[in-house]
Amino acid sequence: MSKIRDIGEVIAVREMSFVYDDGRKERAFLKVGKPFENDGDLDWCCPYELSTESHKKVFGMIGIDSLQAIELTMKTLSAEIKHWENSKKGRFLFLDEEGALI
Repeated sequence: MSKIRDIGEVIAVREMSFVYDDGRKERAFLKVGKPFENDGDLDWCCPYELSTESHKKVFGMIGIDSLQAIELTMKTLSAEIKHWENSKKGRFLFLDEEGALI
């Protein structure tokens, strides 16, 4: 699979805030793209983007069909969010409460 640079057609978005431990606050977005067939393979890829005003990560999860690719993306996002919070030293807020995914 080639590297994903753009998630293509967005099918879901969550707007949040990211608050750094030092009090700085940035707008943050979680976007899920429409799954696509992976380079003619039998696999599907569901791209996603996690971003703040100063950082962005674009990636995709592979599944045997589009539904599994979406399912794996949703499961992976929980780990991505925890890693982001730990490495960037802050936390995501959704509707002014902790937790980006409910």
